[in-house]
Amino acid sequence: MTELASFQPVVWRETTNDPLKYGNADSRQLQWNFFGVYRKQDIGIGAPQSSLAAVTAAEADGANLRIDAEFVPPGALSGPPGLWVLSQMTVERAPGTNSQSDMIWLFRCTLEYAQSEVTLPFVQVTQSSTTASVSAWRVNPAIPTDVFTSTSLNDAVWHGVTDIGGEKVDWSGQPIQYALGIHSSSITIYRPAPVWNASGTRNLGAINVVSQDSTYIGKRNVTALGFLGDIGYAMLTGVNAAPVGNSMYSVTYAFRYHPYKHAVQAPYMVGTTFAKSVNPNNATRLNNDKVWWSQPHLGGVDFKASLQITTQEWEAVGVI
Repeated sequence: MTELASFQPVVWRETTNDPLKYGNADSRQLQWNFFGVYRKQDIGIGAPQSSLAAVTAAEADGANLRIDAEFVPPGALSGPPGLWVLSQMTVERAPGTNSQSDMIWLFRCTLEYAQSEVTLPFVQVTQSSTTASVSAWRVNPAIPTDVFTSTSLNDAVWHGVTDIGGEKVDWSGQPIQYALGIHSSSITIYRPAPVWNASGTRNLGAINVVSQDSTYIGKRNVTALGFLGDIGYAMLTGVNAAPVGNSMYSVTYAFRYHPYKHAVQAPYMVGTTFAKSVNPNNATRLNNDKVWWSQPHLGGVDFKASLQITTQEWEAVGVI
């Protein structure tokens, strides 16, 4: 709603109070305020009488005031240098101004800096160790050395006729439930958020990381990854992206270390029964004579080269 035509054209001005806050991942938040002045005169133009009308007038004068989008101030105001995202905004009429006096509308804007990249790698690592209950016929078995050059060669490594070795712990050919130590690690990296620019185009930014890197979930590492695991022991188990404010996204990669390289033990069967052998320490206790590996994860990936994690970010994690 606008008042009768009794005001001069709006003059846009900015305030000098623009405190800047720095946070995690080189995030920056700026309080940037501006105001529109409609001076009273006998014959002129109308002035906004509501905050919504004030926003409409600012946008009609070139402002982009969409939340979670590139901030553009109205008129000849240049705004802060760089690309800033409008995170919050309040609009109100200055106290004491009304249709009988000069009209002033105040715009208080909270902006977040949408840098094209984080100035320095900012990563966080979380780790946890627990046990997984697995069916085991043997403990301390021999772990094959992967041949990741081809799936067929690695299939031969894992699924030959050689027994897996180790100590026999099954009872009457039935496996025991064994507490196998599992180590999980998550790497969280901060990236610029997808931002709508003033023309209505959005750069998908970090969102594309999930769709592209998710193709490697369930694959094992073909190169050593430090604390994440030696060759074949680390598996990518998940990729997640989540917004952090309006200017950043956190991208989290989840890895799991498995002492058996994510393989399971499989007993040798003769028909529908297991091949028996007598336990040398207990003649009444029968064990399965042969146990083999079953490895469903034959494929491997060079995560350091394939994932969208930069060399600097790997180094910041501690994987060189």
